[in-house]
Amino acid sequence: MLKLVGMGASTIAALGTTLGVYASRVPVEPRSRIKDRQIIADAKPLLEKMELNVPDLRTADLDDLPAAATPAIGGGYVPPPFALAARTPDDATRALECLTQAVYYEAGNEPLDGQRAVAQVVLNRVRDRAFPASVCGVVYQGSHRRTGCQFTFTCDGSLRRRPVPSLWTRAQAVAQAALGGEVYAPVGSATHYHANYVSPWWVPSLTRIGSVGAHIFYRWRGALERALTFRQSYAGAEPGAASSAPMAAAAQLEADDGPAVRVHRAGAPATAAVTVQGVRIHRRDLPVAATPIDDTADRLEVVDGAVIAAESDPV
Repeated sequence: MLKLVGMGASTIAALGTTLGVYASRVPVEPRSRIKDRQIIADAKPLLEKMELNVPDLRTADLDDLPAAATPAIGGGYVPPPFALAARTPDDATRALECLTQAVYYEAGNEPLDGQRAVAQVVLNRVRDRAFPASVCGVVYQGSHRRTGCQFTFTCDGSLRRRPVPSLWTRAQAVAQAALGGEVYAPVGSATHYHANYVSPWWVPSLTRIGSVGAHIFYRWRGALERALTFRQSYAGAEPGAASSAPMAAAAQLEADDGPAVRVHRAGAPATAAVTVQGVRIHRRDLPVAATPIDDTADRLEVVDGAVIAAESDPV
């Protein structure tokens, strides 16, 4: 026990008051801030393991809310509307193609809410510092690696499957609405999801939001969300990616007459054929400059229900 020798009671009292005032002026870091600092410190290995971008994270990033985002009831943020400020019409087309692919191949058979939720996650990622700043960049992130694609359909061969016309059209409408600013608020600031029959290794590191359709959605935890979510602007330029245009064209051709079998020569445009009994065959032995088949009915031959038609496309 500390003994103060040679001091009167009034002196000791004054000294105690002085020490108390001094101690009160020493800043004490709140426990919540200490926890935030630890989450930021742990972020780099987590992001590296997820094979995501690793921005330079600082506790100063936590001092204000993400731009254009407001806190959501129950935690997280309400997504701000996405503004597709594409630099060129081609960039806008590629953004729509890539988002349509994500909606179709990830949730094509789900109700509309399930598709809207997937679209919202893609657009949340575009504006998150851990992901690319473009729609196609997000959808195809990691697709060049054998294991590491963020969306499985970009690296497991799914893109070779011809889309079902009606489902493709619906997915495209969902993508168009999301790019036009429609917000699906129930998934909030979610950046991750998984099918409800699996449990990825990263689940304990994120905060669960809830289930929509066949998927369970998650957001970054605490301080990491404040440091990453909605803190990145859309780049406006879309990188080249596997285009969905051929698939969309095929879907459109089948929309009216149902599934068809096409036998093409290489490079033949889809419009260079007609369908009779669901089979399309292109004849090769006519001149390149032959009149297009759509204008010359007498150049068509029907053999066992198949159309053999002249083509005017280059060899």
